[in-house]
Amino acid sequence: DPVEYAALARHIVENPMLNGETIRLDGAIRMAPR
Repeated sequence: DPVEYAALARHIVENPMLNGETIRLDGAIRMAPR
């Protein structure tokens, strides 16, 4: 849902506790181990 995605992006930008974090949005896909 675009509204939920926008709310997530806003939370990430405005949250001071997420300074310098790498956040990966992958749609809950499980990547195969190498």
